[in-house]
Amino acid sequence: MSQLNKKLILIAIGALAAAVALVVVIYPTGPKESWSGAGYGDVAIEIPDGANLTEIGRILAAAGVVETASFFAISTYDREEAKRIQPGRYSMALEMGSDEAIDRLLDPESKLQALVLLQEGLRLSSAINAIARQLLIPQTEVIKAIEDLESGKLKIELPDYAERSAEGFLFPATYSFRDNVSVEEAIVEIVQRYYKTERAVNLKVAAQKMGFSAREMLTMASLVEGEAFPRDFGKVARTILNRLKVNMPLQFDATVNYALGSNKLLFTPEQFAFDSPYNTYKYPGLPPGPINSPGEAAIRAVLNPDEGDWLYFVSTNPDKGITKFTASYSEFLKFRSEFQAWYRENR
Repeated sequence: MSQLNKKLILIAIGALAAAVALVVVIYPTGPKESWSGAGYGDVAIEIPDGANLTEIGRILAAAGVVETASFFAISTYDREEAKRIQPGRYSMALEMGSDEAIDRLLDPESKLQALVLLQEGLRLSSAINAIARQLLIPQTEVIKAIEDLESGKLKIELPDYAERSAEGFLFPATYSFRDNVSVEEAIVEIVQRYYKTERAVNLKVAAQKMGFSAREMLTMASLVEGEAFPRDFGKVARTILNRLKVNMPLQFDATVNYALGSNKLLFTPEQFAFDSPYNTYKYPGLPPGPINSPGEAAIRAVLNPDEGDWLYFVSTNPDKGITKFTASYSEFLKFRSEFQAWYRENR
């Protein structure tokens, strides 16, 4: 190789080294974010199901939350907790630092959600009111969605044993929906929760083993939910079965209240005689279907009731949750007198 060529190569190598050194001086660890801190303003973003951190970075960058998706990705490299970011809608700020954006996505308070609480033992009418109130929508929208559910127009169907009635199938639980959830989507998730419980307790198989249909077992669970305090669920379930076994009318106040659309502790003779198939003082056996939406504990109670010979029970002090059980009619009358005395003193 000629001396001239050697000089040219050395010059080229020297120039390249100088360029690399210049880059290192200017960007010792690569480009830096110009956005930092908590940002300003407010913007809603939505992370879909299954989105990975790269996709989340693109969503944030497109919304102006972080400067670039690559800066966000770099910030997640040493943030193992970033993998816990959940799908959903979030309230974010504009021009945030990537680390601050990660922190905000991990903060439950940043999630835009609508909480709906359906308590155990709600009648369908009360559940409709609760859903409308908590989703801040008119009751008519919820009623329309329930009608669509009962007629098979939603993305989920009721069990065949529901007999096209949603009563008993809006499962009691606390639901966390995204803030802009549609009422139809909410109803679908609520019914899905019922199916999850149905599978968990193996309702159909367990009912068959006990000689009842799934609808009858759910109806009994609704009676338990409507009549008993949780600690007495198993005893009330056994009392129902004992009465059915000897063809004794159930005579449950909860069924009269359901028929009347009321919530009374005492009834007049005319109310006890109210003509409804749900009035178990007037008609023997179980009512035609559930009178409310029972929770899992009540369902499990009828599938695995306590052992006992009870035929009667009286809540002698509803304020304290005291219920007394007996197989003796004379003792039942004594318990009923205790309740009447409590009622006179407290109501």
